[in-house]
Amino acid sequence: MDGVDKTFAALLGRPLITHTLDRFEDFPPVSEIVLVLAEHSVEVGESLVKQRGYRKVSQVCAGGARRQDSVKAGFDWLQPCDWVMVHDGARPGMDATLLKRGLDSVIASAGGAAIAGVPVKDTIKVVSPDGLITDTPPRETLWAAQTPQIFSYELLCQAHHQFSGNATDDAMMVEALGHQVTMFLGSYENLKVTTPEDMAVMEAMLRGRRLDFRTGIGFDSHALGPDRRLVLGGVEVAHDMGLVGHSDGDVLIHAIMDALLGAANLGDKGRHFPSSEDQYKDISSLLLLSQVGEQLAAHHWRIANVDATMLAQRPRLGSYILDMKVKTAAALSISVERLSIKVTTTDYLGFVGREEGIAAVAIATIFRPEQ
Repeated sequence: MDGVDKTFAALLGRPLITHTLDRFEDFPPVSEIVLVLAEHSVEVGESLVKQRGYRKVSQVCAGGARRQDSVKAGFDWLQPCDWVMVHDGARPGMDATLLKRGLDSVIASAGGAAIAGVPVKDTIKVVSPDGLITDTPPRETLWAAQTPQIFSYELLCQAHHQFSGNATDDAMMVEALGHQVTMFLGSYENLKVTTPEDMAVMEAMLRGRRLDFRTGIGFDSHALGPDRRLVLGGVEVAHDMGLVGHSDGDVLIHAIMDALLGAANLGDKGRHFPSSEDQYKDISSLLLLSQVGEQLAAHHWRIANVDATMLAQRPRLGSYILDMKVKTAAALSISVERLSIKVTTTDYLGFVGREEGIAAVAIATIFRPEQ
């Protein structure tokens, strides 16, 4: 980590700060995020926020010389609200359970202030400047303070305007004004990454966290008609008829889109790309699929697997499947190993068997770390 702003040091293949931002972005009670960085990192932070599509980040600003100056700089950009969570960007180990515990604690508190912390495990010694032990406080009364530290908006505003000394955290400022601060249980995994050793420990902990898997099912069918291209999986197929639809009628891609949107609980393709809008007239469904992939990424979902089956009596599609897989996987920015495409007939049963139309069904599995 030498020479690298620890906020942007690589953690599991991406900047450390993104793991922290993801937690707040995905926590429903949080409505706005102000990201405070060293002045030389602001431009990098703004680019990262845009690249990852963080919807709640309203401002990236420069901090100050002291911790309290940095908090004040961020606070000044924040819109008035009920509660303010102050959190170290270099603590990516907290989760939604910890955040909810903190919010419940501060709401129930008498003083409008609550901070995360954990009981110390080691015996603590008070040592004089010349290295002599002067006291051994009872361990059961000692907790190590963490973040988030949560305050009512008015109280934090008052603390930053009235406290004139140097403080190591915001709770110290509030305490100095005579207000009670509640300690709620944080987590031993909620460590602050300061050294390369901390980074290795944090990486091991994040790798060990459980993953949240979701599965969705998609189905689509279109009638075959004259004077239309037959497009399946983004590939033009030689045939005397094509699929009738507002877009290019690609039932395979449409089924995959609905499977992915359903797995992420983001609605269906009709909600996102209504056929009543002219902008989607004859559009390539691969372009729409790419947008679905971007929406999943914005909600921090990754695609584990997609399994799709086309139902067509004619034409024979086996020779086109590899090309379909390549184009579809590219649109989703996944490897072809994560995508299965198959084709079958209905043995002349139903509208597919009568060659009146083609249908497709897809199952998609997506995942992200548990929040």
